[in-house]
Amino acid sequence: MAAGTRDRDGPLYLQIADRLREDIASLGEGARIPSEPQLARDWGVSRFTVAKAVEQLADEGLITRRQGSGTFVAAAPLRRQPGYLLSFTEAVEAAGHKATHQLLEFGEARWQPSLPYPEGAELIRLDRLRLVDGRAVALHRSVISAELAREIGLTREVAASQAFSLYRFFEERGLSVHSATERLVACAAEPEDRKLLNLGGDAVVVAVARHSFAADGTPLDAVNAVYDARRYSYEATLVRQPRNHGPNTENADENHLDGARGHDGPRLGPWNG
Repeated sequence: MAAGTRDRDGPLYLQIADRLREDIASLGEGARIPSEPQLARDWGVSRFTVAKAVEQLADEGLITRRQGSGTFVAAAPLRRQPGYLLSFTEAVEAAGHKATHQLLEFGEARWQPSLPYPEGAELIRLDRLRLVDGRAVALHRSVISAELAREIGLTREVAASQAFSLYRFFEERGLSVHSATERLVACAAEPEDRKLLNLGGDAVVVAVARHSFAADGTPLDAVNAVYDARRYSYEATLVRQPRNHGPNTENADENHLDGARGHDGPRLGPWNG
């Protein structure tokens, strides 16, 4: 067993998981790790303990198991950095991977109050299973204006192309996605989503609601996306504003908080759920 493992705190299998996590950090994506029997012999622990440690890392999405082949270092998760408005395809390609999709549905959509379109607007629903290097990692359910779709020539046949990117298609037609609002929530996966994403019965997903707009405020896309939480991380740069310690500290702090209510980035709460 690796030196010092038994001196750490916590259950032994978590200590083993910590050491495995350190080891695989130095390995490249796709590198094979030793078998569970080999790890048990090397570290002087039971195979059951090693199996629990390996299962822990598999649940975190750090390693993948291939039937009959072994256990390997998983691909890095898709990372999102607030402030940089990228499409799924752009984010995946920037990480050095290939993005494709399968068209699940293209047809009429019903208006809902949560959509950034006027009531009664004719809408189109565009549902896609998003894949990275051939592996399903997300579901995107977009709603766009049917009038806009006709103007730019967005059809089922166009959207069915595996290389299709909605943002890229907008830009090719002279439309630029200027800004977007986005909200992220962690939740249990719905049965249909679990099946499409090959998730377990107790899987957690990251649900993302994003509304994208042109420079003049015209809504271009309203998407509800579901990501395999093991393959999605959210990064933010946060700046702490100095508190005002002058004579009007209380009012200044209240004003600062009022101004911060529209901030971008992670939010905490609710506390009464």
